[in-house]
Amino acid sequence: MVGLLLSPFAARLLPFGWDAGVAAAILHADRWSAGQALMKSTNPTGWATLAAEINLAETNHDALSACRDAAARTKKEQRCTIVVLAP
Repeated sequence: MVGLLLSPFAARLLPFGWDAGVAAAILHADRWSAGQALMKSTNPTGWATLAAEINLAETNHDALSACRDAAARTKKEQRCTIVVLAP
């Protein structure tokens, strides 16, 4: 019983990010999915904002890449036109 109670604290002391592996094993998921689940449960509003921003960037990947390339080529700030999908 003591070992079961202390195991979450002991996992924090593991080297090389093994604590993330322990979390993934507990959630029966890969580390990426476990991380998403932990972020969503810890801060649902922050997670929703992050997910919306990721979707916006993915939707506009080509436009953002072209704009980034133009900024690198000209060494100047660029203004870009993106598409924002309606909810």
